[in-house]
Amino acid sequence: MSYQLQFVFILASLATLLFVIRRIRKHKLNIDDAIIWMIWAILLLILSVFPNLAMWVSRKLGFISTSNFILSLFTFFLYIILFMQMITISSLKEKNKELIQKLSLLQYKERKEKSEKEKIR
Repeated sequence: MSYQLQFVFILASLATLLFVIRRIRKHKLNIDDAIIWMIWAILLLILSVFPNLAMWVSRKLGFISTSNFILSLFTFFLYIILFMQMITISSLKEKNKELIQKLSLLQYKERKEKSEKEKIR
């Protein structure tokens, strides 16, 4: 890997890490959601600073080329993010269902009380 490309990767991973930290500080990103992004940025920084590490790991895992290893790593990372998002969506759906049920019960009780008051008059 050329030094110019290595420098670009280091800058990109540092920019990602700083962006995530800045979003956490501005309360626009939960720490739970940011952990995976911080781990990813640190991993990219390590692989950028030590490009031979990626080559060594890819050879040990049996990949034909380092680019195949990096692509598999990206795919794995995306699956983790997708899984975490699905957990969040599932939880939000359940909370939404509970809120709808509670609201429906409250509206039913209000209508019932209103109709009882009208009957009394």
